[in-house]
Formats: sequence, structure tokens, C-alpha cells
Amino acid sequence: MRENRGAPKNARRKRRRRKRKTGSLFIFWIIFLIIAGCSGYVAWYLFIPSNEYQDIHTYYDLPAREILVVLRDLNLDLPAPPVEYEGSVCFPMAFVKEYLDPYIFWDSTKLKLTVTMPDKVIRLTPGDMNYYENGSPVAVDAPVYLINDGPYLPAGLLTQIYHISLDYNLANRIITLQYLEEDLETAVVTGKNTVLRFFPDKKSPLSYKFSNNEMVYIFGDDGNYTRVRSGNGLLGYVLTSQIDTREVIPGTPYEPSVVFPTPPPIDGRVNLLWDQIIRTEDNAADLRRTPREGLDALSPTWFSFDINLSGDIISLADRDYINWAHEQGYRVWPLLSDFSSDTETVLNQDISHSILSDSDKREHAINQIMSFIEMYSLDGINIDFEYIQPDDAASYLQFFRELSPYMKSAGSVLSVAFYNPDPPGYWSKYYNRAEVGKAADYVCVMAYDEYKGDESGPNAAIPFVRNGMELTLEEVSNEKVLLGLPFYTRVWKEENIDGALKTSYQTYDMETACTIFTEHDAVITWDNAYGVSYATYTDENGAVYKAWLEDEHSMKEKLDLMNELGLAGVAGWRRGLESDAAWDLIKSYVD
Repeated sequence: MRENRGAPKNARRKRRRRKRKTGSLFIFWIIFLIIAGCSGYVAWYLFIPSNEYQDIHTYYDLPAREILVVLRDLNLDLPAPPVEYEGSVCFPMAFVKEYLDPYIFWDSTKLKLTVTMPDKVIRLTPGDMNYYENGSPVAVDAPVYLINDGPYLPAGLLTQIYHISLDYNLANRIITLQYLEEDLETAVVTGKNTVLRFFPDKKSPLSYKFSNNEMVYIFGDDGNYTRVRSGNGLLGYVLTSQIDTREVIPGTPYEPSVVFPTPPPIDGRVNLLWDQIIRTEDNAADLRRTPREGLDALSPTWFSFDINLSGDIISLADRDYINWAHEQGYRVWPLLSDFSSDTETVLNQDISHSILSDSDKREHAINQIMSFIEMYSLDGINIDFEYIQPDDAASYLQFFRELSPYMKSAGSVLSVAFYNPDPPGYWSKYYNRAEVGKAADYVCVMAYDEYKGDESGPNAAIPFVRNGMELTLEEVSNEKVLLGLPFYTRVWKEENIDGALKTSYQTYDMETACTIFTEHDAVITWDNAYGVSYATYTDENGAVYKAWLEDEHSMKEKLDLMNELGLAGVAGWRRGLESDAAWDLIKSYVD
């Protein structure tokens, strides 16, 4: 009975051994398959490129109908993308201002758009099938459109106005913007399986498959890949080994539509003299027929705006004055101011605001200036707007950008008078000297009126003048800058009235101011820090008179600064106040 039980026991042992072998093989194969799978995945990841295709809108998570804009090798992130409207792809003004023209100007009140270039002024009105270039109509295929209360410019109009190309690929809904003056590097892709990837890695999704010898634009190498733009506007990476026949296509510089006449050059430095004309009869005064040797240009204060705020210019111009000046070899650059003739009716700042902020009035004023230049054979104009408010700064610059091309076309000189910048954080910085200086031929810095209130002090101390000129030169090139010279002195009176100190002043020409102090046996000392002579005396009533005298000595300090800074010349305020000694000194410096 025990032997009979032994046989089944051995059989059970064999079955257990077979089960253990089968389980081990199963585990082995499971591990083998895991290792093989991992190895295959690693091999696939390391060596097998991705063939996944993604549409560009899907890849960047953009609406399928959104129009993309590509500039060079950048997909532009636009707050307001172009739109399709009336059969055209139209761009919002914000896009134009950011990428094409920072100076494009929209008058939201008059619904007028103005584009200024060195050689032209272009005025556009929404819906008008013509725009006006320097006053002449030019036909367009599609006009400016007013969309959501803002101007949109169609692609065809942009390429007509600006030196650019805009290529629209409808299939990808991509517009490629190219600045035509920029060079382009091109190449061809080789092979039948060349693909464009979103980033430089074989595992990157594909955006495009190239045809053999298809042209691409090159934007640099990145390891084994080269960044390119396809002809249909897609950006991405191609294996460098699949690129051949690189070539640089040079850009085409912008060429002005016309060549402007150049004003006759001035030998040496410029010597400009402002001439204050208040009434028409002032033009015939003996002073106006007294020549000054070494003088280059006269700027009579002839032009101002009518207080009806229409943009009409009041003129005191006189042909006999101009003829005499030209006979002496002087140029005539009359001054246009924003001073009100009746400040009780219209404030000075209201003149400039009303006219400069209105596109029609700016154009009206510019047309009158050009008419005066032609009518009187003027050589230039001097703009002296001293009451610009911060909110009108953009309109102020726009006035110069619109005036400048017309002045150039007439071969006339455009000059502008600026306050002296007074640090720190000088208040008139919003006048935008840098940009106005680009439009003007000369910038006249009125480097005086340092003290003119209730506190006595110098009119144009050298530290004040130097600070102003150096700040100006941070924004305007020195060959355009004229140093303003004061031909007058303020004589200050300090007196005690009812126990309080009262300060007042009167203004005199250079010689009269000096005579006042010499006749009173004043103490006159040289103030080296200020670069002027300081004079003072006390009258019989105890009133103290003092002045920082502008004379040939103070002029020399300023003229030495002109030489040191390499300025273009000087502009003196005003005719008839200068002494002979000071004038002879100026002549020796500018000749």
C-alpha cells in the first residue's frame, strides 16, 4: 500500500517542477518583451524622426480663420490682427504705427489720416478712392476703411504708399511683410523628403513638406538645422544638410520721388538776427535800412495767427524790406508765432491748440506759408511756438513733419525757435526736440530769460546756457543748432515798501544798460561763475539797482561756448539792441 502511494507522489513532484519552469519562462519572456519594447522605444525616439503634421493655427492654438503676419523670421503677436473686408486684407492703424510708420497721424475728429515722408505729405480720408500726395490726387484700388470707429488700411494701399511688399498666402492665411530695403538670403532645399519643422529637433511636428529645389529664405543656423521661411510664409527649421545654393539678394533703397533744390549755402557759421516788427510802418524805419556786416539772415516777426482760430495767418510782410535785405545779401526767414493779439479774448495756448490739433487748419496754415514764400521770394521761415501744451505735443511735431516736405520742395530753409532746456527734468521736454530737429534745418535755442520774475538774477549766465546747449545736443545734431544771444539786459530794482521787499525790472538795450550804471558810479565786477559783469548801486531813496550786464565780454563767453560745442552759429534777439562792440565780436567769430 505504501508503494502504491509513492508513484503519485513522484508524479506530483514532476508536475510542480514543470510548473516552476513554465512560470520562469513566462516571467523571462515578459521581462524580455519589456526590455525589447523599451529598447525599441528608445531606438525610435533617438533615431526615427516624427512624421506628425500640425497646422500652424493648431500648433499655436489660434482661431482657424485668423490671419497671421510674418516679419522676417517672426510670427507677430498682434493685439488686433488684419481682417478681410470688401475683398481686401486690411490692417489696423496700430499695426501700421508699430511696424511701418510711427508717425502716421489720425485725426479722430476730422476722420483724416496723414502720412508724412521726407519728400511728401499724403492725406487720406476713409472711403475716398483717391488720396492726396502733396495736394495732387492719386487713385487707389481700395480706400482706407473705417472699421469699429478706427482706420484700417488695405494691403494694396500700404504697398502703394510704403517701401514694402505684402504677400498673402490664402491657404495658410499668412501674410509675409518684407521691408524692401533689407537684404534677403535665399537657398534651395534638396531631396524629395525635405520637411519643415516647428523647432530644431527630429521629434518636432511637421508644418510643411518641400518640393525638390524649392526656394527658402535663410535666417541663421541652429546646430544641425537652419531656420528658414518657406515661400508660403511658414517659419521653421530644415536640416542644414538639405540646403544648397545660398545667395544674398540685395535690398532696394527707398528713392525720393523728386530731387529737391538745395538752399544756397552760408559761408562759415550762421549769423541770424531776429527783427521785431509790431506794426506795418515798422518795416520802413531807418533801423531797417541799416546794414550789419557779417549778417546772414534776418527774421522779421511778420506772421501770427488770427484770433478767429481758423488758421488764417496775419501778415506784416513788406516787399521793400525784402528787396533791401536781398540787395545786402541777407536771407529773409520771417517768424511765425503763436502769440495772441488779444489775450483777453483768446489765450496764447488756445491759438496753438486750436490750429495744430486740427488737420484742416494745419493744412490751411501750411498752404499760406508756402504762398507767402512764393509771393515774397522768401528764403525760409522761422517757427516760434512758445505756448504748446503737453496734450498738443504730438500735433506740434505733426505740423513740422507736414511743413518740412513743402519747404524742401521750395528750396526754403525751415528753422524753429526753442526754449532753453533748464535742468533737471526741464518742463519743455515734451516739445520733442529730437524729432522736430529732424524735420527742421536749424534749431535756434533761446538761451536767455533765466530770471524774469520776482527774483533778481542774470539773464543768461554761462552755466544756464551751457546746460541748455548740452541738453539740446543730446537730441539735435550740432550742425543744426544756433545759440540764441540776448542783446538786452534786465535792470533790477529792489526796494522796501511798507516793510516788504519788492523786486521789479526794466529791460534795456546793451549800451543803455551799461550807461545807466556808469553814470551812477556803480560798482561793476566780473562774475567768473556766471560769465557776466555784475553791477549795482543804491539811489538816494535806498532802492538797490543791480544788473548782470550783457556786453561784449559776456558775448565772448557765449561765443567761446559756440566754438567749443561746434555749433552751427548764433541767433540774436533782437535787432537794434546790440552794441557795436558786441556785433564786431560776433562777426569775428562767425566769419
